[in-house]
Amino acid sequence: MKNKLLEILGIEKIINSVQGLIETRVALIKEEIEEKVALTMAKAIPLLLAFFAVFLFVLFGSITLGIYLSQLMDSYIAGFGILTGVYFLLAIFLFLIKDNKAYNKNFYDQVKKRK
Repeated sequence: MKNKLLEILGIEKIINSVQGLIETRVALIKEEIEEKVALTMAKAIPLLLAFFAVFLFVLFGSITLGIYLSQLMDSYIAGFGILTGVYFLLAIFLFLIKDNKAYNKNFYDQVKKRK
């Protein structure tokens, strides 16, 4: 009886149509998410490789600079100590400006411009 009533009123077709629309919308959302993830990964991988290259450059550059300063000072302790002091001062500077609102706003604006 219930099925006949639904058929007569055409509600069953409407229900099937709504279900189809919902399934299509869910599939579309999944596809959009997959595209965004793929795009993000496509941007992230070269960026990670660039960061890794910069890391290696800084690492080996620091070792080279430490050895050079050691030869100038005739002491490994003095050469690498000076380099350590420079990095320590840089770390203190970055620690002090991390909460600076003007710096954070400027940094945020620069990042936003790139997008």
